[in-house]
Amino acid sequence: MRFPDIGEPNLSSATGCGDSYKEQIKDSVITSTTDANYKITRPRTTRMISTWTFCWNAMSDENYAILKAFFKTVGTFEAFQWVNPIDGNEYTVRFAETFSAQETYPVGWKVTLKFEEV
Repeated sequence: MRFPDIGEPNLSSATGCGDSYKEQIKDSVITSTTDANYKITRPRTTRMISTWTFCWNAMSDENYAILKAFFKTVGTFEAFQWVNPIDGNEYTVRFAETFSAQETYPVGWKVTLKFEEV
């Protein structure tokens, strides 16, 4: 399954939408502290999971309906293919948070989505 074409996020005009673009990389580490207060660390795995947050402002009713229907199909449980608009690479992801949107009449919908690498 592929993420629908709803246009690029509004990276340069995300006023009032919080973070327009955010990337986080979760480090997979095991940490323990000795009795002498030394911190010992080692990787749990070699894989580090990325998450991305993007914001769309002024989304049309048509694109909003497409996106909402897609979310109802995949929820936060099913993986899909998504092209990151920043680096142009394709990733297998799932939604990391529930769907939330706000209509700003007469401009359109304000939608923030968080993608989690699978």
